[in-house]
Amino acid sequence: MPDNRWPALGRRVAAVHALWQLALDDMTPEQINHHERPGVLPIAFSFFHYVNGEDRNVSERLLGAPPLWDAAWGERTGIAAESLRRGTPIAVAEQVRLTDLDAWRAYQTAVFARTDDALAAAPAGRFDEVVYEQLPDALRGGFVAFLAGDGPVFLGDLMDAFLYQHGIRHIGEIEHARSLVGLQGLS
Repeated sequence: MPDNRWPALGRRVAAVHALWQLALDDMTPEQINHHERPGVLPIAFSFFHYVNGEDRNVSERLLGAPPLWDAAWGERTGIAAESLRRGTPIAVAEQVRLTDLDAWRAYQTAVFARTDDALAAAPAGRFDEVVYEQLPDALRGGFVAFLAGDGPVFLGDLMDAFLYQHGIRHIGEIEHARSLVGLQGLS
């Protein structure tokens, strides 16, 4: 029987991508950059954090290539930050703003297409490739820790956590935040 794990993950991630595209479809710069109050992140943060993280992780882990972000997307979209990873102070994360939504749409679409292609082309044997023998401190407290315990951490589990679970988590934040700026839910 063929190994179906990469294609199954690819289907789930493609569905998550569809939700992210839908969430962005009717948004204005004012809505995506709305900052409710100190300590509350703007919608732009969730978009940047998730999509840029997907770009970084797929590029590094599946493709062995530089992220698309390195091709001056920060300048095109108006985002000054290089990345916002787990542990970034809230005071820094709440400053993220997008100034060119068309450029962001182009970047997001390119990242999602690249991920979809990478998952479709991933060799079955790589799913069980050990990425970390022991869980690194940077991943403790996150979803990967629930999957892997102390380790080992497998590439398939890492991609499932970073692409699917992480995407679902942040799209839920965006769906709630959309209601705060006068937009409808997604599904």
